[in-house]
Amino acid sequence: MNLSGLSDTGEWFTDFNRKGENTMSASITLIGNLGKAPETRTTDKGTFIASFSMASNTVRKTNDGPVEKTNWFRVIAFGKQAQTLAQFVDKGTRLCVVGTLSFNPWLDRNGTPQAGADIVLQEFQFLPRARRAGSGSEDSGGSIPASVVSEVSDQVAAF
Repeated sequence: MNLSGLSDTGEWFTDFNRKGENTMSASITLIGNLGKAPETRTTDKGTFIASFSMASNTVRKTNDGPVEKTNWFRVIAFGKQAQTLAQFVDKGTRLCVVGTLSFNPWLDRNGTPQAGADIVLQEFQFLPRARRAGSGSEDSGGSIPASVVSEVSDQVAAF
């Protein structure tokens, strides 16, 4: 067994750590629809927070045919992004969100330990509603007007 490359790897890893480039995170990109309007609050220090649930559907092929499953995710946004989302989204709004996973343990009503994952928002994009089967066109219900998307993009860019 040749171990001659290990010292090079160790030196590279040490150098990697010195540069501060060793940040690791669990990143996730999600496309889905809001389950309800965002819940908002402000911290004691004045940071605006919006949290909301998102549903994302997956379809799996089985011997009995396709089976659709809905997965629910909790997304938490801070600052200007939270304000923008609170102002322009509601139940059914379709978004693409990119964020990091944050695992949070808690105790349920019976004192039993539970765990869940939140998505801490880094970026988002408004999306048109999904096409309905057989319609050939996008459902305009609940979609964001182009003027609003432009205004929000300008606000986010200024932040």
